[in-house]
Amino acid sequence: MNLTQEIINRKLDFVPSVVVSNGRIEIAEIGISINLMDDYIIADNKDFKNFMLDYSFPKNLELNKKDKAGFENALFPPIFVLKKKEYCQPKIACYLFNTHALKGQSNLNIRSITKYELMWAEYLVESKNDRRVNVKRVNSNGINGSISENYRYVYKSKSSDAKVLSNLRILNFEINDYVLAFYIFDNEQNSMSNIELEKFIDGIKN
Repeated sequence: MNLTQEIINRKLDFVPSVVVSNGRIEIAEIGISINLMDDYIIADNKDFKNFMLDYSFPKNLELNKKDKAGFENALFPPIFVLKKKEYCQPKIACYLFNTHALKGQSNLNIRSITKYELMWAEYLVESKNDRRVNVKRVNSNGINGSISENYRYVYKSKSSDAKVLSNLRILNFEINDYVLAFYIFDNEQNSMSNIELEKFIDGIKN
């Protein structure tokens, strides 16, 4: 298993076009628009860099030395990040992947892709769940997708002794040859309600 190569394989050979207008985010390459929810804004480009500087990744003892040193440098920024105006969280990081990069030659459906994503997530955020995280199907305006339950982990900061019990949910939609992926982060103090989540999903349209 080579985590570094897995991450590199996911990077597209083009930069997706993201246009924000009239309260909507449009991704031209896949013909998708996303409603910009009330109280949410697009985060500054520095947010990803600041995260990489501050977050303390799990030790991942099973990875070889080269992979441990390489995978953090291989991580690349999302095409955009949404966050609540008043707080640092909840945050929604959006990525666009080629479907082949996630499932290769296999015939995985979108629910299986999300379950597979959860296996990789443990190298980036150490699980604090006491059972396997389940994944369910979702549909937004005719677009098939899937979402995981809360994947609980502890956010550890490099710059302080802060350890914050946090959550990650993975939301994926398969659109032609692409997977539109959302990584939803929140914590106990600033959580994303089910109403907000449903509104966000309903706002994804083709």
